[in-house]
Amino acid sequence: MRQELKLSELIIVFSLLMIAGISIYYYVNTIERNKLNVQLYPIQAKLEQQSVSCMENSPYWLKEVLNNTILTHNAPNAQIVYISPQRQLFHCEGGYLGIPLFSQKVTESTRFRYASVSKLWTSDAVLDLVKQQKIELDAPVLSLLPIKSVLADPRIAQITVNDLLLHRAGFNRTGLMGDEMFRSGEVPFCPSVLEKLAQVQLTFDPDTTFSYSNLGYCLLGEIIAHQNHAKYQSVVEKKYALAADNIHFLKNKRYADEAKYRYIETSLTGYSDIYTAFDYPALASSAGLSGNASALALQVKKMIKKPQPNILSQPDTSCDLAKLRDCYGYAMFPYQQNSNSLKVYFRDGTLLGMSSLVVVDDKGGVTALLSSGQAALGQQQYDQTKMKIYQHLRQQYH
Repeated sequence: MRQELKLSELIIVFSLLMIAGISIYYYVNTIERNKLNVQLYPIQAKLEQQSVSCMENSPYWLKEVLNNTILTHNAPNAQIVYISPQRQLFHCEGGYLGIPLFSQKVTESTRFRYASVSKLWTSDAVLDLVKQQKIELDAPVLSLLPIKSVLADPRIAQITVNDLLLHRAGFNRTGLMGDEMFRSGEVPFCPSVLEKLAQVQLTFDPDTTFSYSNLGYCLLGEIIAHQNHAKYQSVVEKKYALAADNIHFLKNKRYADEAKYRYIETSLTGYSDIYTAFDYPALASSAGLSGNASALALQVKKMIKKPQPNILSQPDTSCDLAKLRDCYGYAMFPYQQNSNSLKVYFRDGTLLGMSSLVVVDDKGGVTALLSSGQAALGQQQYDQTKMKIYQHLRQQYH
């Protein structure tokens, strides 16, 4: 009897030591702890999904997409909105702002970061200037900005407004130095020191190669500012009555009404604070707005009603509409599975711990999806979500 008791005691001690060892290992090893956190997220997702609620009579697929987003985007908070061609607005939201089941739920008014979807306002404002005949699409950028320095690369003088809108200016954010607008701990030269554009070396000849560029949209923002003799933020806030929709530009801090972002670093490089990782005010015209999904969808609905050229316009370029992300217009990625199917226009974006998406369809509907996580599969997963929404919209209008 005494021998059995000692054996059981040894088992208990051994078990406690194992638990303590494992706990200490994950406590001191941040990267491994984060990897474990990622692996365990599906359990959290089940809890977050318990909070999902939808407006009465919402299309069934809104809840389906939202639940899938919470799981596959590793996003504990999410909102989705659909505005029908008849201007009926439906919405669903899900997630808890703190500990699941023990904190406030995400509501229709919870704030999310719009990331690169913010570029829609920049494109729309530039195209309005074109329609007002204040600028021309083929106008050289240097004729519209106060840059007088000698150019290190003469090709800079060839860049037009059209090139900036279409991401064909020749900049390359995937080069050795990375994205000029997203270098951690650095203040980008645009918009504060525009003269430094003269020092930039282009990777491509202007109007020859699509190369996504946040710098290009910063320059567009400064064109808008100079044409209006005011700061870009002030122009856009007034022009679009942003305050009325509770849309605000980002600062280098968190808004009190923001979502719970899930940013988990699983490598040696990372950011200690996602709210100060970049100079967010400098990103105003490329990734600097925040608000809820309803406000986003309503603003976009107004933009697509404007005369051509508008955010749905696309110049004549050789591309395949049936290939996702192969085509790019003045603001959005058009997509059409075949000549007889629904045509849609995508605009998406990501920031640390979040993603955003707007889908406009050729029936006049607008869908907006905001989520507070990072998909493990990255762009592949975000594109899968786009295609799920596309198929649901096809059924919606069938």
